[in-house]
Amino acid sequence: MYNIKAVSKILDMPTVTIRSWETRYAAITPERATSGHREYTKENINDLKWIKEQVQEHGIKVSQAVKQLHSLKEEQSADALQSVSPALGNYQVQIDELYQTVQNLDAAKCHLLLDLYFSQFHYRTVFYSIITPLMYKVGDAWEKDELHVVQEHLITNIVLQRLMSFFRIFQPSANLPKVMAICPQGEKHQLGLLLFTLFLKENGYPVTYIGADTPLEGLGGILKDKDIDMVAISTSSRDDRLIQRYIDGLSANIPRLKFIIGGLGIEIDKTENNRWYIADSHESWSQIMGEINKA
Repeated sequence: MYNIKAVSKILDMPTVTIRSWETRYAAITPERATSGHREYTKENINDLKWIKEQVQEHGIKVSQAVKQLHSLKEEQSADALQSVSPALGNYQVQIDELYQTVQNLDAAKCHLLLDLYFSQFHYRTVFYSIITPLMYKVGDAWEKDELHVVQEHLITNIVLQRLMSFFRIFQPSANLPKVMAICPQGEKHQLGLLLFTLFLKENGYPVTYIGADTPLEGLGGILKDKDIDMVAISTSSRDDRLIQRYIDGLSANIPRLKFIIGGLGIEIDKTENNRWYIADSHESWSQIMGEINKA
């Protein structure tokens, strides 16, 4: 539990604003200590933070932001009464809420829901336990013609924006090797590469993110100019010939380059010469990067 001074410091908000949002707009309902003083829960703080972001970053009126928050929380409460899939880490409600916004092409509500989730959960939980299963669900629906490509592009672009905004948060270390993250030409699936880039940036690696459909032509010269030490490549294909062509072409210009290959096409972790294949397992990435740095 937190007193109002602590909440004011955490949120960088005047106490008078907190009281106003509480009494005038009914934004939150703090508990009361036996002394009569307000006591704020973590949920109260998250709710205030969410409202503050809507007001300051999106220009929404306080009253409207409070109404939207209450509406979202009511929907969540109703959905929470339904069964939840433990295989998805008990975030099925959030996944289904976002999927519905994709079906409805409702970008505004999608952003509102993501703002809410980031205020409620750690960002890794949102990216790995909510967004990643959502994108698999969207991909499956698109392949079955249950979603139009326009709907798939909508959520893909929103997720890309969110991840890119997190990339700017982490400060790179000058003592770690420089990495360039690419998908080979023709490869459009970049979620795995985005998540791996987030992991690298969290851990201080200087990463230049290029992303989908990166041609091989001229790439070696760019890597040399930027003094890149490692290339992270994401592929959804199990045909290794295209990746081999990139490795051969780039190694010819820069023999010291190390390659990290991941994505849907990689099923197990393995090491071959100057390349490391990494499966889609966030838990193993730290150990693998340690091995690469020692090589």
